[in-house]
Amino acid sequence: MKKITYKFITYFERLIENHIIPNRNIVLFRRCAYLLLLLKMILIWPELSMFYKHVVSIGRGSLKPYELMFLPFFYNYYNFYWLFLSTIVAFGIFKKRSRWLSIAVFIISINYLFLTFKAINFGDMLLNFLIFMLIFIREDTFKYSINGMINNASILIIQVHFCLLYFYNAFGKVMQPFWRDGSFFKNIWRLSYYANSNFIPNWFLNPTSNLLIAWAVILFEFIFPILIWFKLYKKPLIFIGLFFHLGISLFLSLPDFGLAMAIVYILFFNLKQDTSSNINRSGLKLIK
Repeated sequence: MKKITYKFITYFERLIENHIIPNRNIVLFRRCAYLLLLLKMILIWPELSMFYKHVVSIGRGSLKPYELMFLPFFYNYYNFYWLFLSTIVAFGIFKKRSRWLSIAVFIISINYLFLTFKAINFGDMLLNFLIFMLIFIREDTFKYSINGMINNASILIIQVHFCLLYFYNAFGKVMQPFWRDGSFFKNIWRLSYYANSNFIPNWFLNPTSNLLIAWAVILFEFIFPILIWFKLYKKPLIFIGLFFHLGISLFLSLPDFGLAMAIVYILFFNLKQDTSSNINRSGLKLIK
């Protein structure tokens, strides 16, 4: 039993040690996540007063970092407070990674969820999760260092979480009759407040098209968590996935959800940067 446990632990140690993502991917992933948060903060600004008054009316406001905005002191200055928070997020997009800055942006992300809790979707929660994990992710880490292990493990957690999300959604869809017969799309295209009629082609309204689209989505979500780990299938799956989420953004009027999902793909695609130089630099620092 001890030998099996030892082999099991050793396997995961090696897996984490060798699960290296290029620095370019990490930097791009962080910038895209922060940029999406900033865009969402800017886009709700015209309705900021409505959201703010509603949250205040239900008694929000404390000394917690994500509820400071709702204290009586800020009742007349919430626009300036929101500008201050937006500036911090914008600073995080361009500045080199800082753990304290990452924590600050995560607190701001929670602040956004508290402010818009009546209008959030799964894309908001996914983005908040990604921003939380960015607290532990950094570039230029040494392969066998503690920071390197934490970095690799955090990225692996995001990737596994993303794959399980696909698998869970596919399993839930295949258990529903309206997904199996394609009637889900037949009904969804009729919802003017949900479907974007400006982009939906007429052939999408055909029952056969609805059936094919439904099963294409189910099959993709089933095979992605398995085949994405194989180099041979990685590029085709990423291309199909990005096209899939672009379709969600356009056809179902959920651009934030589609973009949040697409951001995770950055961690699966190799931007062809040689990470050995980063490892060597870190090694030289340790030698010195």
